[in-house]
Amino acid sequence: MVGISWGLSAWKKSAQTDESSSSSVRPIPDVTSATLHEAAGQADAVVVDVINATRISKLLSRLAGIDRNQAGANEEIKLLKAEIQKLLISNRGGEKGIHGFIGETSQVHISNIKAFINGDEPLYVLLDDNSMTDYLRGMQIIQQKACQAGGHLGLDAIKHHAEKYPEFIEKGGIYQIPQDMYKKYNLLRNLPEEVALKMRREDLRLWKYIKTFTDENPNIKIEPMEVTYSEIQAGNIGDTVKKVEDDTDREFENQRKEAHDAHAPSLEEFLKICGISAAIEGGVSAATEFILKIKSGKKLAEFTKDDIHDIVGKLLTGSGKGAVRGGLVYMATNIYKIPAAVASGIVTALFSVCHEGYLFFKKKISRKQLVKNSIFCIIESIASVAGATLGRQLFKKCPILGAIAGSVLGSAAVGYTRRTVFA
Repeated sequence: MVGISWGLSAWKKSAQTDESSSSSVRPIPDVTSATLHEAAGQADAVVVDVINATRISKLLSRLAGIDRNQAGANEEIKLLKAEIQKLLISNRGGEKGIHGFIGETSQVHISNIKAFINGDEPLYVLLDDNSMTDYLRGMQIIQQKACQAGGHLGLDAIKHHAEKYPEFIEKGGIYQIPQDMYKKYNLLRNLPEEVALKMRREDLRLWKYIKTFTDENPNIKIEPMEVTYSEIQAGNIGDTVKKVEDDTDREFENQRKEAHDAHAPSLEEFLKICGISAAIEGGVSAATEFILKIKSGKKLAEFTKDDIHDIVGKLLTGSGKGAVRGGLVYMATNIYKIPAAVASGIVTALFSVCHEGYLFFKKKISRKQLVKNSIFCIIESIASVAGATLGRQLFKKCPILGAIAGSVLGSAAVGYTRRTVFA
């Protein structure tokens, strides 16, 4: 995070007091301590930036994939419309046969459209060569039979085709019939005899035909089409295509909404930021307190319970400040779209000024010191933001280190000027 730790801001204020102040002079901060806190503050901002950037990158990647899939689906719709129009104009197959050709092109393109919607590769290819195969699904050969003649759900036509082209079954060919026909076929095929015997005479007759068909042709595989028999009639195909087009647009719109929802700022991410920031600033605060005690001449073996208490206290205080700071920066970047460096500088300056106000309220500094220290807190935060921004630009290959180094140098420059000129 850009800026300096709240706990150190009090050390960087002027050592002078007014006649009205009853407090003693406060020490100028240790350089190592200040540097560690600057790095910790900048690290908070970098963590927020990295997590936000990662989430946004995933969102943009997902949206780009949706755009590509929709472009592919729209191209399939365009081809479907053109081929349907050609069939209607030419009246291929005549009044009784045109629906078969409409069914073939509809099955191919609608299947490919659904593949794009699901993010899969489109596999269907229309052969249209009047051979034993109507279209391919990858390497799978498929023959379509959309026929109501005979009242056997097109099974008569399938049986005739299988007898004419035995190699079709040998090569693993599959037959497809309209969706509504397949639903009835599958229902009756799996119906127990005791239940079938209770059906109407017409349905019972069909059940017996299907049972005989499946017993005699165990190698014939049948699948449902994407459309019903009614939907591929010449008078209905326009409405069918329009429904496919509207459903496709709605599906992709839903996918975009789901992508935005899935990659939106969340409470889980907020808590993650708070935890990381707490760990960083808590660790730095404890380490700073430890370093200051060592630099004061105390050896590790000489540490007392009070020293340990001080270090633990700094750990807890730093963790609390880090959690609050990280959470505020996360909200500022995602709600108000404020850059993390700027948000961190604002939060740091706010913490420092509030701390100075607390010291003034406790009569530990004078009014003059309050104003002077607050101004320097703001200046240091601005310098830290500017340094971090410049550091990222200069070290584009490693922007994290650049931001941290720039922030530390910016704040250090103001701090040095303050200590040497205004001390």
